[in-house]
Amino acid sequence: ARRSGQLVLRRFKMAATEGKQSFVRRDKLQEMEADVQKKWAELKVFECDAPAEDCEKFMCTFPYPYMNGLLHIGHAYSLSKAMFAAHFNRLIGKKVLFPFGFHCTGMPIQAAANKLKREYETYGKPYPIFPPGRPVPKEVDGSIMIDDEGVTLTWKVPGSTGQKEIKAHHVYMRSGDADFKEIAVIPHPGPEVLSAQGGKLSAKAPVDSSPSIYKVRTELADGSFCPDGKESDEVSVDAPTKAAKGGAPTGKRVAKKILAKSGDAAFQWEILKAMNIKAEDMLPFTDPLYWLQYYPPLGIRDLQRFGTPVDFRRSFITTSENPYYDMFIRWQFRKLKASDKIGFGKRPTIFSEVDGQACMDHDRAEGEGVCPQEYTAIKIELLEVPEKMASLKGKKIFLLAATLRPETMPGQTNCWILPEGQYGCFQAQGDDVYVCSQKAARNMSFQELLEPWGKPVLLMTVAGKDLMGCKVKAPRSPYDAVHVLPLLTIKMDKGTGIVTSVPSDSPDDYAAFQDLLKPGKREHFGLKAEWIEPFAIIPIIDVEIDGEMRTVAAQYMCEKLGVQSQKDTVKLLEAHDVCYKLGFDKGIMSGGPLKGTPVKQAKFTFRTMMIEAGEAFIYSEPEKKVVGRSGDECVVAGIDQWYLKYGEETWKNQIKEHIHSSKFNTYNDRIKDAFDDAIDWLKEWACSRSFGLGTRVPWDEQFVIESLSDSTIYMAYYTIAHFLQGGVLDGSNGSPEGIKPEDMTDDVLDYVFLNGPFPSGSPIKKEVLEKMQREFRFWYPMDLRVSGKDLIQNHLTMSLYNHSCVWEKEPEMWPRSMFCNGWLLVNNEKMSKSKGNFFTLADIMDKYTADTVRLACANSGDTLEDANFEEAVANKTLLFMPVFLDSMAALVGGSDPCQEAPEDARFVDRWFANEMNRLVTVTRTHYEAMSYREALKTSFYEFTAAFDQYRDVCKAGQSLPNKSLVMRYLEWQMIILSPICPHFCEHGWGILGKTGSVLDSRFPTATKPVDNSIISQGLYMFDKVPHDFIKLLEKTAKLGAAKSATVYVAKTFPDWKVNVLSILRARHAKGQMPLMTLDTMKALEKEEGAKVQAQWKEIMAELMSDASLKPFGKHVGPFAAFKRDEAAVIGESALDATVPFDEESLLREHSEYLKDKLKLEVSVASAEAPVAPHHGDSAGTSQPGKPSVHFELDPSVKASGKK
Repeated sequence: ARRSGQLVLRRFKMAATEGKQSFVRRDKLQEMEADVQKKWAELKVFECDAPAEDCEKFMCTFPYPYMNGLLHIGHAYSLSKAMFAAHFNRLIGKKVLFPFGFHCTGMPIQAAANKLKREYETYGKPYPIFPPGRPVPKEVDGSIMIDDEGVTLTWKVPGSTGQKEIKAHHVYMRSGDADFKEIAVIPHPGPEVLSAQGGKLSAKAPVDSSPSIYKVRTELADGSFCPDGKESDEVSVDAPTKAAKGGAPTGKRVAKKILAKSGDAAFQWEILKAMNIKAEDMLPFTDPLYWLQYYPPLGIRDLQRFGTPVDFRRSFITTSENPYYDMFIRWQFRKLKASDKIGFGKRPTIFSEVDGQACMDHDRAEGEGVCPQEYTAIKIELLEVPEKMASLKGKKIFLLAATLRPETMPGQTNCWILPEGQYGCFQAQGDDVYVCSQKAARNMSFQELLEPWGKPVLLMTVAGKDLMGCKVKAPRSPYDAVHVLPLLTIKMDKGTGIVTSVPSDSPDDYAAFQDLLKPGKREHFGLKAEWIEPFAIIPIIDVEIDGEMRTVAAQYMCEKLGVQSQKDTVKLLEAHDVCYKLGFDKGIMSGGPLKGTPVKQAKFTFRTMMIEAGEAFIYSEPEKKVVGRSGDECVVAGIDQWYLKYGEETWKNQIKEHIHSSKFNTYNDRIKDAFDDAIDWLKEWACSRSFGLGTRVPWDEQFVIESLSDSTIYMAYYTIAHFLQGGVLDGSNGSPEGIKPEDMTDDVLDYVFLNGPFPSGSPIKKEVLEKMQREFRFWYPMDLRVSGKDLIQNHLTMSLYNHSCVWEKEPEMWPRSMFCNGWLLVNNEKMSKSKGNFFTLADIMDKYTADTVRLACANSGDTLEDANFEEAVANKTLLFMPVFLDSMAALVGGSDPCQEAPEDARFVDRWFANEMNRLVTVTRTHYEAMSYREALKTSFYEFTAAFDQYRDVCKAGQSLPNKSLVMRYLEWQMIILSPICPHFCEHGWGILGKTGSVLDSRFPTATKPVDNSIISQGLYMFDKVPHDFIKLLEKTAKLGAAKSATVYVAKTFPDWKVNVLSILRARHAKGQMPLMTLDTMKALEKEEGAKVQAQWKEIMAELMSDASLKPFGKHVGPFAAFKRDEAAVIGESALDATVPFDEESLLREHSEYLKDKLKLEVSVASAEAPVAPHHGDSAGTSQPGKPSVHFELDPSVKASGKK
């Protein structure tokens, strides 16, 4: 491997040096790729129809990309896995189908078009005048930093100013209730400076102790102004801190952000401009249907240039704009409904207020995979109304605390609140008032828990510190009243901002409560002892932890882990995980009305009891932040909708059984685990929305089917799409078979896809229907689906669900395998336009070539971990490929001569033939496992390195390479690398004079079984011996210049070494000596590592106790360890007492090779017969497999040549 890497690297470096500052090679390769694609188009290489006779087939697919932009390098990386698989399966003789569609369903395109339209209406067209961005104070670790000059503000310069020049930027400030006043004027910089700063400017601004707000106005050259920019967050600062000595204010202070606002969202006009669309060409993009015409053809252009082996006759776009696909989706949904897999009703759903409908995964700018989180809202009655809430006296006021564990409410000792939090007091039913965060109230209003819909009535706002100490009634607590106490870790954007306190079973509550028992902490918050000290912890759950039953689990875990305060966050997290998991899974209620009940059962029973008693209600909010494509932060709303019944037990079990069967392959156990998690997680899924692009729900056309729900079995549609659309993406030219969309009735589709009765009344010709059915029956099931890992949680799992329903009676039609990969980094960094490492597919192919990008994708990795696309790999390959093709032409043409001779006349020929056999065999294994990085290594790096080594040995021996072996190498190289670099290999196929396409060739089969003995001899002769001798020669240089070298070969080991090897072989035969190095042993898991190390100690003890080995004691251990390590590399043959080949003959045959490497005359002799008396010591150090060398030196001449 070292030799392979060095040789290939050397060739790359040579190519890189020759190609610096030149695009000639890239341009030549790009021209070559264009010519190859013309050849493929003429041969219709990628068009494949179902044959009349049965044969092996392979159908692979890739999730159709969403068409609101160009394909990018992230698409290319995942896509490459499917491409490589398609090419490889073709090489092993299968009929291959790789179809490709374009997704347009859903909100993203609609939202983008609407957004652009609103921008034109607000800011003008075609060249809008945009406002500057919101000024953002500089932050470090979440805190705004200020110095003596104030705070640093940064804002985005307007992306369009109506083609007017910008003159200056005016910064304004407002403190407290005062008006805005101008505090700075910043001249507009030149374009180079602005570009270097990422289109942003900065300015210093003062900060007052009262809340300050900033904004920017941009002045244009004609004296007019852009619209005002948005206002900044409110910022305030207390008096500056004092230095430790002298008492003077320090240079830096930390300001407070009063209420965080959202950042700047890019204007849609700017997004389109970044896609190289000119302003004057943008106007049609206000029509969502224009996007469907614009981007899919560009997708085809880029895919064809990338060499994607797609049958584009079968390509299509989705939505009702394609009436044929529309009929297919309607049929699918009627099947789902008929199987009772679709329901209707109000369901908690992630909802976009701006769009007025459900916001599903593919409609989101942020928060894909986020679901509604269901909470129990505990109504904690306020018994003492603070002065700040005097206007609400006479009403019944409840603090709403959100909890996931309602069964623990009998353990409440207090209620937590955030002192600096701002809480809203909202009008509830009758005279009730609910106190909670404004975000929680907004969610509740969309669930009809507060009215009116989406607009809860805010009566007043109160700070958390104003509620501290207030007496409250905590429902189900044995205490008549408890108090509101401060907790600084509360997050106002999660839950209601009010938290119940159960210190018996919540480590966080326990630590916080213990802190407040300390007088110093109470004084800091102004709390009274009687609000805390009388309230003893209440045991409510018995749970076994560490082999004993614990009655107060939180206390036990905090004491065990040494938690000292709330600040021990890492320890508290560990304690929390233990208490919550074991408490919920194995705990038994020890207090309250459900004493003796398992906690798992008590949770829902107790929640029902509290709800029925009017002490609680259920509400939901998003698990994490979700932002819709229209830019609004989403909520959970209870809306009427059609939903798929994912998670239904019988349906779910069908999928589970399938993914764990021998009929489904995930190529990686972690992928299978991810599917298990997704199947357990995925529940009822809203499959309809009110508007957007797509297919109407066939029985309720006021709704549109959402984008993930129409994307689950469309792979079946590929099999017949060419009959219906003839390669026209929207089917607007009609069917080449004369089929109308309305002809695709349920009866017809049942016949084609479900083997149903022949639709006798159909206007479609019988032979066409039979061909369509044959096409589906031949290609299905889908053999491989390739995707990024993010789609496991939705699309891929939904695909399995839908296939199992539609083809319920034919499980053999369900997908056979799914391969998933991780995210792609570029040059070890996350892709980002600001970093200059975001590339569209067209961009990266312009910079390099299609094949060099494909090779770099293969080199990036194949696991669920983040892969890394290295531009250096693409660049080196680009420089190397033309050199290889020129060398290939010289070999084929004869200007670089070879000799006609038997293939086995020389050892080097036998070695090279064996290496080719080994590498094609292992490469096939890697392709089959979809381990493309390893396939690239063996099919390219090691394969070319073996050829380089072969030529090097021949040249050193003053002989020529064998012509038949060279031609075999070149042919096999073109074939085995063609899945990854098909253009390069197709061109090389032509140089070889081959007809047809390399893609239609057959993967090579080894001419003979791989001979491990030849591999060992090759390593010995071409790697180990020259490497060892060169090292020795370097050491002798200080003694004098070497004149010649005599190599000594020993046929047998000394008797003591033979004895050592015999003991090692016997131990290995009994399974008592693993073939691994000491480092490998130490790297094993603790138990296994200890076992093998103990075995080695036993071996050493046996060796040291052997009387015959006593005289050689200090040499025995190192020799035994050396042979063990050698055996770990080359196998148990290293333990033999003799070498399994004629070592002396091999060295004699390659003495010229050694002469070339050492730059000396070389002779070979037997260690038993030294050629001169003074050679005795050198000859005596030789042993089988490890020859020695004697250098004749001229001590008067150093290696440098000086006397």
